[in-house]
Amino acid sequence: MARDEEFPVVYSNLAKITHVALEVLMDFKRLAPEHREVDTAPTLVRIVMHPVVAKAFRDALSQNIQRYEQQHGEIPAPPKGSPTDVH
Repeated sequence: MARDEEFPVVYSNLAKITHVALEVLMDFKRLAPEHREVDTAPTLVRIVMHPVVAKAFRDALSQNIQRYEQQHGEIPAPPKGSPTDVH
């Protein structure tokens, strides 16, 4: 595993996910009080994945969230209408 000093660590509290025919694009953003709209929040990093890799990522994330909740309790859903309320 890579050591922390080998790559930047970025804090993100918002992700905007879109896709085109052969790629899934994930823009990781930081929504701060001065950004009233999601679109005005700065994009910190864009991750581009092939759909097959994105699907494997989804499955791995789902498994990790299940393990997290088994250990620490259920993660609450974001409030309705909040910028992190994903549809």
